[in-house]
Amino acid sequence: PCKGCPLGAALSRRRAEHFTPPHHHTNSTYMARITILAVLAGCSLVGSFSLIGCPHTLAVRATRGRRLRPTPLRALVMRQLYPVGVPLTTGNLAVSSVHTLYYELHGKADGVPALFLHGGPGAGCARRHAGFFDPTHYRVVLFDQRGCGKSTPRGSLEGNDTPSLVADCEALRRHLGIETWDLVLGGSWGVTLALAYAARHPTKVSALVLRAVCLMRTKEVLWLFGDRGIGRLIPDGFHAYSSACDTERTQQQQQQQ
Repeated sequence: PCKGCPLGAALSRRRAEHFTPPHHHTNSTYMARITILAVLAGCSLVGSFSLIGCPHTLAVRATRGRRLRPTPLRALVMRQLYPVGVPLTTGNLAVSSVHTLYYELHGKADGVPALFLHGGPGAGCARRHAGFFDPTHYRVVLFDQRGCGKSTPRGSLEGNDTPSLVADCEALRRHLGIETWDLVLGGSWGVTLALAYAARHPTKVSALVLRAVCLMRTKEVLWLFGDRGIGRLIPDGFHAYSSACDTERTQQQQQQQ
């Protein structure tokens, strides 16, 4: 049922090397070993790519029928982000009676449209995120998701769920007069949102780049925000985080009483 899925992805070396193609997709050409980091580097992500099969299938191919040439790992790690200048434009888009999104456009005014989805949830965008994209090729759209960054009201959880954020991506596309996103780049929580958006609007996304893959499963959330995952790696930072959460929880309980 998922043949011809129009999603695209860039995979890390570790996951790709352990990939064994399933036998039921007999009409597809699989690439069992792909050395690509999920960053916009060199020629690795210049074209469009289609995910073979469905989102959990770890293989990609170029839509133009050409195989990807692996870029040396050292070259990818050492590569700097592209320079970022002032935005082409900034704006606000009301997406509900409560929420208004802040967005910025960067890069080439008539360039290929690309959308960046930040992590968190709740992290917001930074101008440096435009540096993932070649400014001579892409017209980059950054936006702060509901309750994040410069979007208002800041920190609000009212009407702030995944379906609403998917609808926001589509509303922003229509608002900017973009027919199809040539590329959607999501990181961490942005991976989950990118997949949800592409699954809901597959004809509006030509390719996906997924970095720092996180699908917000229970075990991933517990690793990120619990004391047995990141808390063991960065104990001081986790203690500061958990203390702030305890303080906020106490204040909320006092307000409810």
